[in-house]
Amino acid sequence: MSTKLQPTLGAIAEAVQQLQGQYRWLLLDLPAGYSPLTRELLTLCDRSLVVVHPDANSHIRLHQQPLPANGDILINDLRVGSQLQEDLYQLWLESQPRILPVTIHRDEAMAECLAAKQPLGEYRQDSLAAEEVLTLANWCLIHYSAGRAA
Repeated sequence: MSTKLQPTLGAIAEAVQQLQGQYRWLLLDLPAGYSPLTRELLTLCDRSLVVVHPDANSHIRLHQQPLPANGDILINDLRVGSQLQEDLYQLWLESQPRILPVTIHRDEAMAECLAAKQPLGEYRQDSLAAEEVLTLANWCLIHYSAGRAA
């Protein structure tokens, strides 16, 4: 790790450790890729969800870059009518053992709630995306509750 990142990482790591002592769940939204900062922050996490979009770029990366040791794969923005995405999804189900059984489908309600600056569950609680996000939250509670989740 470069010396330029040391002060930044130290402050972030300290804040994360303090928050871990106060909260049962702590979610960190880290950038994709394997920058030194991302790699170091992943070491603070008990679990990680690698969010992938079902496209050729993600397919290549899933087979070239290793997942974090504690990582699971979440498919996001899956379009029902896309044959390519359906084919990739089926391929990943067979080739990626750490893929979650929960998938977030493409839903216009997600874009609408962002435009309205409201949480999805409040703006369109009857939407497919809201139902799937709730299912994801319940899955995480069941499967990740043995330890802290960052």
